[in-house]
Amino acid sequence: MTYSEPAGPIRIERRPGVARIVFQRPAQGNALDLAMAREILAALRAAEADPTVHVLGLTGVGRFFCAGGDIHGIAEQLPANRPRYLRELATAAHDLALAIVRSRLIAVAGVNGAAAGAGLGLLLVSDWVLVSENARLVAAYSTIGLTPDTGVSFLLPRAVGHQRAVDLTLNGRRLTGVEAVEWGLANQSVPAADFAERLAQVEDGFLQGAVHALGPTKRLLRAPVIQDLETHLLAETHSIAELSANPDSVDLLDRYANG
Repeated sequence: MTYSEPAGPIRIERRPGVARIVFQRPAQGNALDLAMAREILAALRAAEADPTVHVLGLTGVGRFFCAGGDIHGIAEQLPANRPRYLRELATAAHDLALAIVRSRLIAVAGVNGAAAGAGLGLLLVSDWVLVSENARLVAAYSTIGLTPDTGVSFLLPRAVGHQRAVDLTLNGRRLTGVEAVEWGLANQSVPAADFAERLAQVEDGFLQGAVHALGPTKRLLRAPVIQDLETHLLAETHSIAELSANPDSVDLLDRYANG
């Protein structure tokens, strides 16, 4: 495998047929800020433009896959500016989510550690999910007084059912890697010691068949939800931006960022 390691929030790992995007903001829990969301999208576009690439890997370094949106970056904004900032951040995350769903590339999420908020969304828009047994999945939006984004409120009930979606989004339920498979959020969980090897095996496994059929098959599988997802993402953007100005949400977010 060859490596390209920019100084920014992601790095790209390439090998024949595979482009893997590695989130590398471990001190921030690999949380999405505007720069990171836009860089991931640019890396996805570059991989799509290469006809030899058929699989897109997504994974993180450190204890987190992705901790969601960058709470500290949001908290740095004055309360009056948060709706505008949240609208911009949610739009960037939603552009990325839609791009993954629409992409001809098979998206393999390697959930190496905790996935929360938008991190859960990235898992949901992926096509195949490997999760470490010591990972934890949590929605986390209610903790900071915000509503879901990155397609979570659209895709999660379809994946696990309404009651379980309520348990995750409103009741603070956390899932282990093993439970994520039981709930239908992941294809397989493996011990942390086996994670890196298994992730490469999964990515390479998609290259063993007729690679020219991967994109068209994915397009057919995704077609029934794409238009509805796009409309729903606009509603998510409006809701999270509007709610960020609520005094209770302002207080919860500030306390979480400073705690």
